[in-house]
Amino acid sequence: MPDPQPTPQPAPNPTKPAASNIHTHASQRVDRGKARRPMLEWFFYAIGLGALVALVAGGFIVRAVQNDLDQAASHRGTYVSIIILALFGFAVIKNFFDIRFIHRQARLTDKQINKLRETNNIYVFLQSSEPSLFRDHIDNLHEIFRRDCNISQDNLVTLLQSRLLAKTRVVEFCSSILVTLGLVGTIIGLIQSAGGLGEVFKAMSGGDTTIMEGVDAALGGMGVAFYTTLMGAILGGVCLRLLSNLVDANTEHIVSHIAELTEIYILPILRRAGRINEEHQKKLREKGIGLPAGVPVPGTVETGQTTTSPMPASGPEDLEDGSH
Repeated sequence: MPDPQPTPQPAPNPTKPAASNIHTHASQRVDRGKARRPMLEWFFYAIGLGALVALVAGGFIVRAVQNDLDQAASHRGTYVSIIILALFGFAVIKNFFDIRFIHRQARLTDKQINKLRETNNIYVFLQSSEPSLFRDHIDNLHEIFRRDCNISQDNLVTLLQSRLLAKTRVVEFCSSILVTLGLVGTIIGLIQSAGGLGEVFKAMSGGDTTIMEGVDAALGGMGVAFYTTLMGAILGGVCLRLLSNLVDANTEHIVSHIAELTEIYILPILRRAGRINEEHQKKLREKGIGLPAGVPVPGTVETGQTTTSPMPASGPEDLEDGSH
């Protein structure tokens, strides 16, 4: 008995990718976005920097605050070290909220790209999704598409990055302020030291017994000068600068991730629909048929919405297939 011949399998159509392959590739893209964990990175940096500062300069920072309090008791206090420490605490809290916002937006982006693929309809996705960077970016592209079929996201990506960096620029500004306050404290401390030395010289020439008070004022002023410089350099120039750069790096990462997902899964659909729309209009013009302004066209991008852009029924709602 001859062996049964295997059933021939239909050859795959190279012009029409399988939906399962599209889903697999989309999942891989989303996993790529999940590879970065902003909150985990921030805690790692914060704990590491905190331990390093406590080990290297913790004692100096404590003595700087104590020196400010002692100077205040002698009515010569500048409170520069305390101001630096308070401003540093505010900047760290602001930096934490910034990284938490980026973390939440990254998770929402991964969640919403899956939802967009499940709904397979841009309009339904925009109506049912909560506000996010990704959702707002798609909404802006959709609005551009309704007015111009030649769609590009370059300007939107630049604006999105600019807005996010503007939100995180406060911490970078605080970093510069701390370094400047350290220099201001240095100048104030040197002025106090010069005044204290002047009192010493006067006491020595006049046989006064206030020599120790002048020496104490001079040493206290030098302490203010050195401590404030140290605190401004370490807390502002090192710690806040690193934390600010971490937020900036994650900001650029989420912007590039949103742009990548949009370029791969949204723009091809809108551009293809735009080409179909232009071909449809061209055929109508060749037949001498025109559409009055404001007349809804069946098969538009927004189901049930009024638009003047003719669109076949297989328009950009379909995210599964690249050919119709």
